[in-house]
Amino acid sequence: PVCGNDEEAVVSTQSTGEVEEEFDIVVSSEVVEHVPCVTTFVKECAHRVRPGGGLMFTTINRTVQSWLFGIVIAEHVAGLVPPGTHHYHKLVPPNELTGAIADCGFDIMTLTGLQFNPLTRQWSTSSDMSINYAVTAIKRHPEDTANEDD
Repeated sequence: PVCGNDEEAVVSTQSTGEVEEEFDIVVSSEVVEHVPCVTTFVKECAHRVRPGGGLMFTTINRTVQSWLFGIVIAEHVAGLVPPGTHHYHKLVPPNELTGAIADCGFDIMTLTGLQFNPLTRQWSTSSDMSINYAVTAIKRHPEDTANEDD
């Protein structure tokens, strides 16, 4: 679909062999904690970003706080998401996600916490990454990556 002058595309990483287009930005919001292999998923997303383009992920950290608030309370007490939506062992700490992104030739630009206010049902940024967080990165140009090996 086209929205004004900007093109928007939703591409399943399951169909990456069929779609070879690169995009200015790829956003994966609250998905990475559901995939079978984080590294493979990040590689698939990264492959779709043109050099100089951006990559953004939001996800849930693997901490006691995220288990309590993101699983127990959100799923079983408040009913914000269906029970069984999240599994603690599949939650992704920031160092694992940023490492996978950097390994794909990206420079990490921002790493910030996200907080959900259930009363207003709104999100805001925060320095606290113990539950939810966001990471943004820029894909290096091939010549920049080649110079690092020298």
